[in-house]
Amino acid sequence: MNMSPLSWYIAMLAAGLLLIIAEVFIPGGVAGVIGGLAMLAAMGVGLAYFPPPWGFISAISIVVFGGIALLLWVQLFPRSRTGKRIALHTDGAAFKSAAPEPGLVGAAGEAVTALRPAGIALIGGKRYDVLAEGGEWIAAGAAVRVSAIRDGNLLVREAGAAP
Repeated sequence: MNMSPLSWYIAMLAAGLLLIIAEVFIPGGVAGVIGGLAMLAAMGVGLAYFPPPWGFISAISIVVFGGIALLLWVQLFPRSRTGKRIALHTDGAAFKSAAPEPGLVGAAGEAVTALRPAGIALIGGKRYDVLAEGGEWIAAGAAVRVSAIRDGNLLVREAGAAP
């Protein structure tokens, strides 16, 4: 199947736009980078195959409308229903972790987040960044006990687990 340059141009524009939009829902940056490269490829196809003024106009249009779309996205998406559902609503001040103290070995607490194997535990009324010993996963809400402090990290295991 032999596609015309116009078909390639439209396909790369559509794929680039869809991948950039998908980047919002698929973390990691790969989809956005590939989408950006597809948009650059569409600009190249437009410059190479469209008649002299139209190739340049298509490339400039992609840059200008892409910039406008980005600005509108940054301004409007956080206020949309989907944006409100996936955005963080607190300032993060409550997420601070206390520094581990030497006397914590043997102290009991509760896993605030799932420990996979790292997470946050509430020990003695303070939030600590902790690591589950042995790389095991511990569910949020499980009772934990500090087994050691190694390299400034609190190592914990489930309270009922054997040492």
